[in-house]
Formats: sequence, C-alpha cells, structure tokens
Amino acid sequence: MRNEIILSLASLISGGLIKGIWDKFKKRIVCIRYTVWHQYLGASVDDPRFGSLKLLYNDNPIKSLYMSNIYLANESEQDLSGLEINIICDQGSAILISYGKNRESLKELTFAEKYNTVLLEKKPENMAYIFGRRDYIVPVLNRGGKVDFSLLITNFKGLQPVLTVRCDHPGVKIKYGSVLPKLFGEPQAQSAWIGSLAALLLCIPIIVFIKSKIVAVLVAAIICLFAVLLGIVLIKFWKLLIKILG
Repeated sequence: MRNEIILSLASLISGGLIKGIWDKFKKRIVCIRYTVWHQYLGASVDDPRFGSLKLLYNDNPIKSLYMSNIYLANESEQDLSGLEINIICDQGSAILISYGKNRESLKELTFAEKYNTVLLEKKPENMAYIFGRRDYIVPVLNRGGKVDFSLLITNFKGLQPVLTVRCDHPGVKIKYGSVLPKLFGEPQAQSAWIGSLAALLLCIPIIVFIKSKIVAVLVAAIICLFAVLLGIVLIKFWKLLIKILG
C-alpha cells in the first residue's frame, strides 16, 4: 500500500512536470543568439619621417578601417520566416559596406524595404541613418540555422566600433552571447539540469522496489554520475518527437 502511494505521487509529480515543460515549450520565446568579431585592418597615419598613409572611401579620407563579422544562430526548435534583422553601430562609427548571407542558401540577403528606399534616395539629411545601420530581411531561418554578416566599418576616432543587433519579430528574442559549450551536439548546461531532474525522478522507484538500501544507493549514485548523458538522450528524443509531430 505504501509503495503504491509513493508511485502514485511520483507519477502525479512527473506528469505535472512533463505537462509544465510541454506547455512552456509551446509558449516559449524563440531565442536567437549572436556574436560579434572585429578585425583591425588599418588607419590613416601622418609620419614626419616616412610620410603619410591615407585610407579613402569614395575619395574621402577616413580615420580607420575594421572588418566586423556578426554570427547569428537560431538555437530553438522552431523554424522562422520573414525576420527583419537590424544592425546598429555606435555614433562614433559608420558602416561603409555590408553583406549578409544565410549559410543554408546560395543567395545574399536583401535590405529591408524602408532601408532600401532611403538608400536609393540618397538624401543628405538621411546619410546618418544610412551609415549608422543596416536592416536585412532573412526570408527563412530554420532551427539550427545560421546567418553571417560582414561589415566594413570606420570609426572617426580610430577606436574599435560597437555593433548592436535587434529584431522586433513577434515571439523572437535576440541577445548577445558567446557560443555555448556542447556535448554530443547538445548544450552541456541544459543537458546537465535535465539529466539531473530525470535522475532524481528515477531514484524514487529505485528506493521503493530495491529492498537493499546499499544497492539502492549504489544504483542511484551510478544514475546520477551519468546524469549529463541521460539529459543528452532525453533532449535528442525530445527533438525527434517534435520533428515527428511537426
């Protein structure tokens, strides 16, 4: 009787956890993570002994030149479409040339309609807007998909430029962050806490059905030692289930 009550409570708790995770999964905000890398290319220099080195853009001198790369990844299990990605530089910098490309496509990304209209007009009062940002349309960004942006940037004081990426698409959150460590293709931290939770739930029937407490503790300890691997298996099974269900 006691064992049946414990098992019923365990089933109720695990069922509630699974339902909560499923509901959260369906309603969760899609996370897009991006990283930025800057490479210094050169600067205009006036040296009294060796002469002058000039950098020119459309025959106009510029102070410095950087190659900046933005790497953007859809880490969710949802496919996205019609994303507008906004790239903004600091006020002391100007974006001279830029290109965007989805790694899963052979086509270059195109500018958003508003930005493209302002760019073609080339009105003097809009120059700060044109050189201060880039707005791209990403037609499709599948789960696990990645987009690369390459930008040539100058800073008026010769400092390293600062880039910010934004996206106002409903249900999408974009944030800066380094690449997360992975184990067998899955996020290590996420695998650890999912595996630990699963191991904790597995310990309940072990304690109930194994009469020898020493054996029960040993089995529970072994399961906990492999909690990360258990988490990886569960994540991969979850992804397979989502793929099957569409």
